Amino acid sequence: MAKIIMKTPLVEMDGDEMTRVIWGWLKEILIEPYVELKTEYYDLGLKHRDET
Repeated sequence: MAKIIMKTPLVEMDGDEMTRVIWGWLKEILIEPYVELKTEYYDLGLKHRDET
């Protein structure tokens, strides 16, 4: 089956450790097998919050 191709990127925001773990699992298991993801990544964890 062909993957769905995205036209508009999805904004991917990470926060603390559990957010990263849960989103990574959801993305890997439920989304990536079916959708050709285009993402814009922003790290909102304390270390990177002001940079992004």
